[in-house]
Amino acid sequence: MFFFDNIKEKIILTGEKYMEKNGKHLYIQIKEFLLKKIKTGEFKSGEVIPTERSLCVELNVSRQTIRRAIQDLVHEGYLYRVQGAGTFVFEKNSKKRKNNNCIGVLLNDCTDELESRILNGVESALHNNGYTITFMNSNEQYKKEAENIQKLKNEGVAGMVIMPAEDQKDSNAISDLKEEGFPFVLVDRRLQGCETDVVMSDNIDGTFKATKHLIDLGHQRIAFIKNRFSMTSSIEDRILGYKNAMKDYGFEEDDLFIFSYNEFENKEEKFYEELFEYITKNKITAVVSLNDYIALHIVKMARIKNLKIPKDFSLIGFDDKDVVKHLEVPLTTVAQFPEKLGYHAGILLLKKIELKNNEDLDSKIINQIYYPTKLIIRDSTKAL
Repeated sequence: MFFFDNIKEKIILTGEKYMEKNGKHLYIQIKEFLLKKIKTGEFKSGEVIPTERSLCVELNVSRQTIRRAIQDLVHEGYLYRVQGAGTFVFEKNSKKRKNNNCIGVLLNDCTDELESRILNGVESALHNNGYTITFMNSNEQYKKEAENIQKLKNEGVAGMVIMPAEDQKDSNAISDLKEEGFPFVLVDRRLQGCETDVVMSDNIDGTFKATKHLIDLGHQRIAFIKNRFSMTSSIEDRILGYKNAMKDYGFEEDDLFIFSYNEFENKEEKFYEELFEYITKNKITAVVSLNDYIALHIVKMARIKNLKIPKDFSLIGFDDKDVVKHLEVPLTTVAQFPEKLGYHAGILLLKKIELKNNEDLDSKIINQIYYPTKLIIRDSTKAL
């Protein structure tokens, strides 16, 4: 195979119309140029390569040509892209293993009750159909998510179930899977701007029902409280459900109370004080919390500040974690069904794999499944 050792000089002289006599397009020459740098170690494993813009300047070619060359190397497992950080070299095994009976599952933290139950659901769907699981955590880190996606591809998995890392509108690594046509299904969260197969709870309806319950009890100063993350689709949907309920029942924009705190930037005493001040200053009589984890923070704040739930304010969570049933005042919450999410994600993925293997045109169809939630009324809410 002919290769330009001095590709920069040749491209500058000939421009983008150049093509070898054997018909080798320019983007393929760029791809081989980059691949040589990877294989010789000039671009080292785990390090970011030069930006598309700088490569355009260096090689005097268009960004489209650079992007196509990089995209091929991403699909072949030599590179992976990280949102906002760049394109990294992946330490690719020389021999890619094929494991057509194995599915990759990439969650954020399987010690979390919700995610462990999702994993159980996926495992149930796959085991019943003769598949095994290779499991990885991303720990809410975009770079680790992208790297683990490449690792799973290199393991030769037949497809993936992925819970995207929080606080992102899009994921380069997941978008690359879609462009490549690799079978995968998202679980628990969508990616805005990247329409893909997904199985998640009906978060809008869940917080709508929670907010409506408080309105029916006579509450008018109802707050929605969340933590630092804002962009995750499930968070946006829950905020939307709260807003929709308030507006549908005649409340104006000024009647909406949405409060966010960062439990990692401040000490516990600081954000408990922030929560207390917000609730008391705005005369809040009821709170819809983003999830049960945040509801537990609010419960702890109430204990410290000698507030009584539901005497001083009513409180609703989201998730129905086991612990909230056993609080001194059992928590009213919106129940998700994570085993069902995992099971349906697994079944949907198997369908996508089968369609791809059969080269069926229906493999292009996007399936988005929203599983119903259920309001569980306990003792943390009361009528005014």
